[in-house]
Amino acid sequence: MATKKSPSTAKTITPKKATSAQARSVEKPKATVRKQRATGKATPKLAPKLTLDPKHTAPEPEISHEAISLRAYFIAERRHQMGWDGDSHTDWLDAVTQLKAEALEKPLKMR
Repeated sequence: MATKKSPSTAKTITPKKATSAQARSVEKPKATVRKQRATGKATPKLAPKLTLDPKHTAPEPEISHEAISLRAYFIAERRHQMGWDGDSHTDWLDAVTQLKAEALEKPLKMR
């Protein structure tokens, strides 16, 4: 080891060896990291982003105006018969949603 002499005093200064307490303080961050991982307090990994591929979306079914109006008529008849509140606009929207759902459930027939 190298020794130095202090200019103000004639004493020789030798560098100190690390004590066991100092050595433990160096190892402590590693122990806390392990403890955090074990308890689940470590920073969570981010989940991958889910994206919809536009190539695999179902095509919008084509529904004729006549089919929608016929379904809306029967919806309105049922609504009047049951005494439910509503109007022709909601009957039309219900008819469109029902026909689209039915068109997506069953495959199209070959013509």
